[in-house]
Amino acid sequence: MKHETISFDPNCYNSDSSVGTVILKMVCQGLLKIDHQGQLAPDLATSWTASEDQRVFTFEIDRNATFHSGRPCDAEIVAWNFKRLFSGTADSLLATDYAGLESVRATGRHTVEFRFDAPNTPFLRNLAWRTHIIDDCADQPVGTGPFRLTDWVRNSHMTLETARGDRRWDEVSIDRVDVRFAASAEERIEVIERGAADVVESVPAGAAASLESRGLLHSEAVPSLQKSALCFNCAAPPFDDPRMRQAVVHAINRERLVAATIGPQGRIVDGIIPFGEPWACELEPITYDLQKARALMREAGYGEGLTIRGASTNVAPMPKLAQLVAEDLEVIGIKLETAVYSDPPWWPYVYLMAPWNVAFQGSPARPHIDTYLGREFRTGGAFNAGRYSNPALDRIIDEARRTPDPVAQASLYADAQRIIRQDLPVYILFASNVLVGWRPGVEGFAPHPMGVLDLTKVRLGEQ
Repeated sequence: MKHETISFDPNCYNSDSSVGTVILKMVCQGLLKIDHQGQLAPDLATSWTASEDQRVFTFEIDRNATFHSGRPCDAEIVAWNFKRLFSGTADSLLATDYAGLESVRATGRHTVEFRFDAPNTPFLRNLAWRTHIIDDCADQPVGTGPFRLTDWVRNSHMTLETARGDRRWDEVSIDRVDVRFAASAEERIEVIERGAADVVESVPAGAAASLESRGLLHSEAVPSLQKSALCFNCAAPPFDDPRMRQAVVHAINRERLVAATIGPQGRIVDGIIPFGEPWACELEPITYDLQKARALMREAGYGEGLTIRGASTNVAPMPKLAQLVAEDLEVIGIKLETAVYSDPPWWPYVYLMAPWNVAFQGSPARPHIDTYLGREFRTGGAFNAGRYSNPALDRIIDEARRTPDPVAQASLYADAQRIIRQDLPVYILFASNVLVGWRPGVEGFAPHPMGVLDLTKVRLGEQ
């Protein structure tokens, strides 16, 4: 995998990350999951219903589900999981995702009901993302998933073992998962060339064809909403002035960035969501225009040039993107000096809290546009690292969430995207496919659009 995480305490701030999610989804089930086609599917809940107004949701819990502790999982403990999010004892971002939850209660031993004070249209897809149903996790994560975490040595590895004894996982072929970390493309390529990995969570795009032609790896891409982005600090000069944000984006040659980093696995997008994807709307393209960039700088009072501070994770391809963007900005008189940080502490501490002017960040797919807008663009949003604020956008996000009519909701989300396109708090450098790989002899593995790893059907043969 690309990097570690600070914590594996489920549903908590420090584990609310892409890597934390991948591991925790092996250990813990959610009520629902997103399948390989991007659709909702049963997980811990075997069935569910939603009221027409999207306010009341009822779930039937798997009667055979058992925690790794040996405790049966029933509706009462599912309800406890959600009450805990609002209790003040859990350092969690999920309470915001489930804002407006009036009650959650067990209506039978294996039936749980959620009731909201207003329609909550993204509720089901949020359930399928980073909400894990757990038992007592004070010592280690305890879920009902196919694997249990048995060992974690920071900066080295972690080990998961199959949850034998739970008959739901009897057909899982592998007995153990050894997880190791490699942030750079060079490290990942070296691991593949040594034959030291059965599955590679993120294959370096530029090396995939060569590795496959040499018989070292089979790689496969699946379209995704993951993105590489440039985030502006909108709360401090110079990027509190939208003209300077516009100047920068017109100076960046995104075609060059894609060609130099991920090639055919990347695609240029005009907004925050690739056109053609659910909820996306058509927007005016952002052009590479150095003359316009220089004019905007002069208009904003920075015609003589300036030096800005950048920050980036060390996870590929971000350092390379920072280098290429610095070369582009130098042409218009902006000197970009970027500090590169290990991850963690990059996420969540440096990215969300450090005093930078611009930051380079990879963003995995979100389960619903409401989650994306609310966390990353709403005033005070948990992932709104650039401290962007637009009250009109906040009102649209709130209204869209409680609008069950799909046509009216799509119109609201289009308005939100137009506001963000105009304000440019974040510039999407490109969207990218999920590109995973597995060595010859590995069977039953498939890439997932959300970037998670489903190993329950994997079988290991001879290389």
